[in-house]
Amino acid sequence: MKRLFLLLTVAALAAGCATPASRIKKNPEAFARLPPEVQTNVQAGRIELGYTTEAVELALGPPPRRYVRKAAGGKHTEVWSYTSTYSTTDRQRVDARVRGYDSQGRSRTYTDWVYVDVEQRHEYERLRVEIETNTVVAIETLAR
Repeated sequence: MKRLFLLLTVAALAAGCATPASRIKKNPEAFARLPPEVQTNVQAGRIELGYTTEAVELALGPPPRRYVRKAAGGKHTEVWSYTSTYSTTDRQRVDARVRGYDSQGRSRTYTDWVYVDVEQRHEYERLRVEIETNTVVAIETLAR
């Protein structure tokens, strides 16, 4: 029972940072520094070109992945990658050892095949934000 409570508590804390509202509540000073039109987008979880990294983190949260792109001329661009996941289920045939009883009531082990459903989680990049000198210079979204 204690484990279940601990697991639920950790899940609730992790989910607490999952929305723009919770991130704004956690950092109201940063939100107050934003212009009104930026505040409206941040509250809706949207970003635009020219936003600061602070506004992006309030709107979308910290990125799961960060890259640094080095280009000719010594130009450095930070790339923030936001991902999502989806699940699929594949039915697979599996050989299994099955214990059963024969006609005389003796316990026997048989080898037989059964079908099992195997769930697979897939991760994909849904959004990429490019940042130069603390400002968003490009936004890539997944076209589905």
